Amino acid sequence: MGRHLEDAWALYGHAIGELQDWRRTGDALLLRDAAEKAWGAVTQGANDLLESQGRVVPEGTNARRDAIRAVERGNRRIRALRLQARFLAAKNILHQDCFYDGQCPEELIEEFVTEDVREYLGDISGVANGARSPSS
Repeated sequence: MGRHLEDAWALYGHAIGELQDWRRTGDALLLRDAAEKAWGAVTQGANDLLESQGRVVPEGTNARRDAIRAVERGNRRIRALRLQARFLAAKNILHQDCFYDGQCPEELIEEFVTEDVREYLGDISGVANGARSPSS
């Protein structure tokens, strides 16, 4: 597992912890913080994907999006995972809508954090580990 993916899973763990704290307290700031940590996990996962494919990790969300798209164009198996679309959905729902704008539909955020982000990181793990294996 690459350094970025380790960071991604750690951030994901923190997001789950804040989500649990939000459920217990109802404090809307905890839900926003959980969303932002989950977004950070997605970003770090994207960084790991890019490094595993021999690409330099760019600065900025738009450059990262474009780099993921380039990876998808060059690999049908990765393209089938729709990682760029999932990256953009996380950016919009978790980072922009919830964290920045405070628009956090509770069920959507819970589902996105507990399922979508976990699955995204799992898919990245599979791709990245396959790319790093000696047989590839």
